Amino acid sequence: MNNVKLLDCTLRDGGYINNWEFGKNAISDITRKLENTGIDILEVGFIKDEPYNANRTVFNNMEQVKKLIGVKKPSLQYAVMAEVVNPLPLEKLAEADPQGPEIIRVIVWKRMLKEGFEYCKGIKEKGYKLCIQPARVSQYSDQEFTDMIHLFNSLDPMALYVVDSWGTMYQDELLHYLHLADRHLTQGIAAGYHGHNNMMQAFDAACAFAAQKINRDIIIDSSIYGIGRGAGNLNTEIFARYLNQKGVRAFKLEPMIEIYDRYISKIYEHTKWGYSVPYFISARYNCNPNFARYLEEQGCSCREIEQIIASLSPEDRIIFSKEKADRLLKQK
Repeated sequence: MNNVKLLDCTLRDGGYINNWEFGKNAISDITRKLENTGIDILEVGFIKDEPYNANRTVFNNMEQVKKLIGVKKPSLQYAVMAEVVNPLPLEKLAEADPQGPEIIRVIVWKRMLKEGFEYCKGIKEKGYKLCIQPARVSQYSDQEFTDMIHLFNSLDPMALYVVDSWGTMYQDELLHYLHLADRHLTQGIAAGYHGHNNMMQAFDAACAFAAQKINRDIIIDSSIYGIGRGAGNLNTEIFARYLNQKGVRAFKLEPMIEIYDRYISKIYEHTKWGYSVPYFISARYNCNPNFARYLEEQGCSCREIEQIIASLSPEDRIIFSKEKADRLLKQK
């Protein structure tokens, strides 16, 4: 397990819970505290083509990110996330700067692989390290996944991930994709895991992923108290302690607990995340968890949520639509 790296995405994936509105002082303090934990990569938010607000972890230029980072911790790499479906235009993306984030992670969609490749190519040409995050890996056949790997190999990314976007993958399926990646990724490219906890599998899945004896780095994504979309993510504090107990790392857990005490617990009081039967139902039907959350908020029982989600076509389950949900609510 000496090749396992830990990436904290509290400020990015956690933003799905609070619309990335952590508050300016909280963003700075969470960043400083995470810097002191010993994690390997700190993801500070999204880059998008939208108005900037210093109270949110959504940036529209790298100067804003550099201002947040300040003096960089030498042992740490900094990352931001971009989306192919809502990208920051390449002409607005500055060249990589030693004072800014080294890494840009890009969420790519299967139906937009060509656009994703061109966008990632532009990022790489600007001098950034590149992480490829193919959404919902379980939708790829073996051949499609292999073809996608060979496509992105040509960009020499830092990492390519197995992304379990909706927490639907059991260990055998997850490890199947990992070993496919290991066979086809160019040597030197890391394999990553980003999971969600819809079926309470994120920790066990991460342990199994990290335990694989492969000749490349492994990157595991996590967040404080698992804050993140739907049922949330792997917990940074839990997985960090696991690696400590295995004797392969020496993460400092106290700053993680301080972040929970001061900030994350307050967000949780207002908006809950974590395992629930509605999120289990969304995972069972390979459905965007926002449907489950919305239907629960409308007062639906779990059985009603299941009936409504089951009535959606597989295509309609992918992107949440309030209009679709409301139409089905009227029919129940």
